[in-house]
Amino acid sequence: MEHNKVVGLHKEKHAKTKISSVRPFSHIAQEHMLPVVVHEFVVAGAEFPVVFVKDQQTERFQPVVLLGLASQQNLMLVDDKWQAMYVPRVVRNYPLVLVQEAPESDRLMVAIDEASERVNEAEGFPLFNDDGSESEFLTVRKQQMGEYVDYAQMTQVFMEKLKSLGLLKEQVLTVTINEEKRNINGIHMVDDQKLNELSDETFLELRKLGYLTAIYAHLMSLQHTQKLVQKLAEREEAAKA
Repeated sequence: MEHNKVVGLHKEKHAKTKISSVRPFSHIAQEHMLPVVVHEFVVAGAEFPVVFVKDQQTERFQPVVLLGLASQQNLMLVDDKWQAMYVPRVVRNYPLVLVQEAPESDRLMVAIDEASERVNEAEGFPLFNDDGSESEFLTVRKQQMGEYVDYAQMTQVFMEKLKSLGLLKEQVLTVTINEEKRNINGIHMVDDQKLNELSDETFLELRKLGYLTAIYAHLMSLQHTQKLVQKLAEREEAAKA
């Protein structure tokens, strides 16, 4: 997202601000992956591959859904229409975002990306009522964003557990598009062989933590990589026509 202009939300400054529902996905048109939380694995994994990427600086793992097979390639967005039933939580509240109050602060504040084409004063959902109180639209969004922060923390705990058990392996995804082999690097997934070799005690612990459902949802979601391959093949064929 280039040229974004994220500023803190203020009821005086944004008293008349509205959020239009036009082109709600334009800000992710060039995203080939989106972060997801562990609570989304089952629903997101029913439509997209859920995989893990590693932040080289922090060594932390982040679950993501794959939307494309190369950088800046979103195959799930066609003519600004979302080609799936499920919309990942991370994109639902934009152009509202949570940001740190100060560089080292733990406190988060609600901000708005004023560069978004959806921010205007003419049409859409108002952020504040005429009396200056928060609109229902804003209240619901703030609640969802707060929930997302909690879920993201739980997701980090889940990832740390998988990491500590040595369950994550880097895997080069090799796909064949119009008879041409291509490799996708930097993807991590659960090593199902290591999962099966865990002691009964550890396996039971994962079950009690509710992690097994998420692990299996992730493993089963990998079959959707084929769907992306098909979409890309169709797109490339159409471009030749």
